[in-house]
Amino acid sequence: MTDIFLHLQAALAERYAIERELGQGGMAVVFLAKDLKHGRAVAIKVLRPELAMALGAERFLGEIETVAGLAHPHILPLYDSGEAAGFLYYVMPYVEGESLRERLTREKQLPLEDALRIAGEVATALSYAHSRGVVHRDIKPENILLEAGQAVVSDFGIARAITAAGGEQLTQTGMTVGTPGYMSPEQAAGERQLDGRTDIYSLACVLYEMLAGNPPFLGSSARAILARQSLDPVPRLRTVRETVPEEFERAVVKALAKAPADRFATATQFAEALVIGSPTPRTSRRALLTRVALPLVAALTVIGAVVLARPFSLLRNPPALDANVVAVAPFDVLEPNLTPWREGLVDVLSANLDGAGPLRTVSPTMVVHSWSGRGDQAGAANLGRRTGARLVVLGTVFGAGADSARVTARWLDVATGKVLGEVIEIRDMTSRMDRLTDSITVRLLRELNRTRPIGAFQHASLGARSLPALSTFLRGEQFFRRAAWDSALTHYKRAVALDSGFTIAWSRMGAVQGCWRRGGLGDPFGYKYGLLAGSLNRGLAPRESLLVAADSLFQALLDGPTDPAGREHHTRLFTTLDEAVGRYPNDPEAWYELGDARMHWPLVGRTTPEQILEAFDRAIALDSAFGPAYIHPVEVALHLGRSAAARRYLAAYLALDQADLNSEGMGLVEQLLVRPQPSPAKVQRQIDTASSHALIAAWVVFRHLPDSAETDVRLARALVGSRRTGEPVFDDSLVRKSVLTNALAHRGRLREAYAVGGTRFPAEFAQLALLGGVPPESARATFAGWLREPLPRQFSVDLLAPRLTALPWWAARGDTTSLQAFVARWRAIARAAGPNVELKLWALYGAASGQAYVALARHDTADALRRFVELPDSVCPCLPDRIVTAQLLESYSKRSEAADVLERSWPIDWQDPAEGLWRLERGRVAERLGQHDKAVQEYRYVADLWRTADPNLRPEVDEATAALKRLAGKPQR
Repeated sequence: MTDIFLHLQAALAERYAIERELGQGGMAVVFLAKDLKHGRAVAIKVLRPELAMALGAERFLGEIETVAGLAHPHILPLYDSGEAAGFLYYVMPYVEGESLRERLTREKQLPLEDALRIAGEVATALSYAHSRGVVHRDIKPENILLEAGQAVVSDFGIARAITAAGGEQLTQTGMTVGTPGYMSPEQAAGERQLDGRTDIYSLACVLYEMLAGNPPFLGSSARAILARQSLDPVPRLRTVRETVPEEFERAVVKALAKAPADRFATATQFAEALVIGSPTPRTSRRALLTRVALPLVAALTVIGAVVLARPFSLLRNPPALDANVVAVAPFDVLEPNLTPWREGLVDVLSANLDGAGPLRTVSPTMVVHSWSGRGDQAGAANLGRRTGARLVVLGTVFGAGADSARVTARWLDVATGKVLGEVIEIRDMTSRMDRLTDSITVRLLRELNRTRPIGAFQHASLGARSLPALSTFLRGEQFFRRAAWDSALTHYKRAVALDSGFTIAWSRMGAVQGCWRRGGLGDPFGYKYGLLAGSLNRGLAPRESLLVAADSLFQALLDGPTDPAGREHHTRLFTTLDEAVGRYPNDPEAWYELGDARMHWPLVGRTTPEQILEAFDRAIALDSAFGPAYIHPVEVALHLGRSAAARRYLAAYLALDQADLNSEGMGLVEQLLVRPQPSPAKVQRQIDTASSHALIAAWVVFRHLPDSAETDVRLARALVGSRRTGEPVFDDSLVRKSVLTNALAHRGRLREAYAVGGTRFPAEFAQLALLGGVPPESARATFAGWLREPLPRQFSVDLLAPRLTALPWWAARGDTTSLQAFVARWRAIARAAGPNVELKLWALYGAASGQAYVALARHDTADALRRFVELPDSVCPCLPDRIVTAQLLESYSKRSEAADVLERSWPIDWQDPAEGLWRLERGRVAERLGQHDKAVQEYRYVADLWRTADPNLRPEVDEATAALKRLAGKPQR
């Protein structure tokens, strides 16, 4: 293979620096290379010359484009493909972990729970790909990579591309796609039209091998293996692994059925059967489900142990057909001048039909991204199966003279494959699309009513009073779906200029501002647009009305002025979004907005990090082309210590190549996540020259990561001196210095943080004082001054939250006088709050917290515990209060309750300098509960986070380090 190496090295020299050969397979040679543009390690797979000759470059590269569209946390993405020096190649990320084959070679048999988890993560990739019409065809341990413990499927769809491109020529080379020990009988027989059930068979072979130590059918040659596979029954798994439950074995045997019709129809069904049949000692059925079955659903691709509010309600992928769900397929347009109608009719008819009796329509965006092919019955049926819609509207648009159009439409019942009622035909002027679509809607409902009663309904629409405004808006929707934010915003602005009461256009303008600027610190335009849309929210279709209401509440709470009724509006926001995802469970926009709300207000929604990922993963699974849905998951995954998952989210986002303000920041994040960094000097130059927006976006992602490079501090330092952007928030020198102060304090660099921030930033000052980074006399004087301030008349979390951090400082010094003065003051604030509900809630919380600390300062632990556990956990994100509560519970041997308190207080959307203390307490509790893996994770976080901390934090670091040594190799209890 030296010739291939040298020729490829020369041909790709401008793009890739090829370093060495990694290995060879039956169809390709793999090389390790460096992507020169992005500075990342990649694996370049080069097809063998005889195979490339049989396939032909154009056909192979055309087929592989389908694979390039796959974006999923458990699928290794495709970066690039092409032809160079006569060789066909494709480029994927280089994964430093091992393959499942390497682990099986080392261990032979895996623990049952590990095998279930790996199978679950592979199945979620299969479910996602199968829903998009892509079958892997070569699932085997060699193609399952284990990166930081997570399974990632490689070469996804490459076998399909080779088969589709090669045809008979492939057969003539003597090569076959697939591996005998894992190949389904129909694939072994040479059938070309394979579906997802062939992958389910292969996955069952892999699962069998993980448990038994070898695949189900063995032989001295490929022919012998295939003969045994076609004739012999599946060898009993319990013969070699008696701990495998019988129900579990029955599920594996069904997945290994000779005939595809006798297997599970989907990977999700296979997974459900495995969970039902799995053992439950030491682990509840619910807990096992959350670790294994939920990741199987592309809708719930949550990595790790997850506890969800409704673990079975969304456990389906593809979704079951719902008789009341309607998908409007893109119409075939046979007149070039009417091409915009292709998607425009989807938008308008979806809004018109939504809420007609029991009918609910599928999101137009999901329809467009799920659609392929022509508007025939086969394509419509496939759309229905992908979206869960039993009813599909399909049709055709014809030209009818210079100024008219003729439209035909019909209903398809996906379950029976039959057309319902008569084919509708409407003719009208092209300038009266509104009249034409209204006529189609009425006729469609009339035809449907003949086959099933739908009851009375009120006509709804997109809410446009001007046809030119509607046409302009629909064009904006097409740009929005393709993440062309600037073009979308231009069209939405034109639409509201033509119709100032166009509710959805105003709402979309706010959404574009959010997508464009995601990661920013506020957006007055988004607030303005969202508020206006909310005030105009009347007469819309149910789906649009729910999303407009949610958008309006979200923008008001995130970017608007302090809201006296904020608590009520928070509750309304979550109620609205819960209704949206309940009524439209396959709507990606609804799930994205729920994820965003959970991210920004985790206390109000009582949300865990896993539930945040659940919502975003659901949105991604339903619409993988919507870039903003990937950004927060990168941050959350890193916060949970799942760097491999974070890199997969990041790679999927960057592969979309979206032109928004996040792209620069996420590109910088990608460079900083590479370990070891290929060119530290180059990365530092990127940091030094990055805009303040990019630095803020990157810092938000890294602010919880305890990496040895202290990336959060590097970014914060660069932010202080970065170039101006013209945006007041990012250019404010105080904002920049507050970020640096916070980053230094979080890392335990207390004296330096105090030198940068002083007393200018109350939140950071109070935390520094609590950690011992402020001279006691300075802290005492500042805190005493807070007790003499005028009573606040308006709620401001920036004013009130720092004052609460003074409480544990006073309690540690036994200063009951200051504590009682604090309680009296905050009771006065509550009395003066009047109708300002949010201010009153915080004031009452502060007074109650102060009373708890008074009891603690007096060493009355029983009274202190009673008061601390009564504090509501949905008001203040006060980590010190949670830590003290957990310590008191532990002192009374209530360790499980202590663990629960600490689990409910994740500092998700902010960087809290007390996080190190919170993590240390989580480690202590986990160790005492026998949860050694979790304890090690928490102790490691503390040791890494504070490795360069000031000396006064050395006792905490020493405790964490000693615990790590103590727990090394110690088994779980």
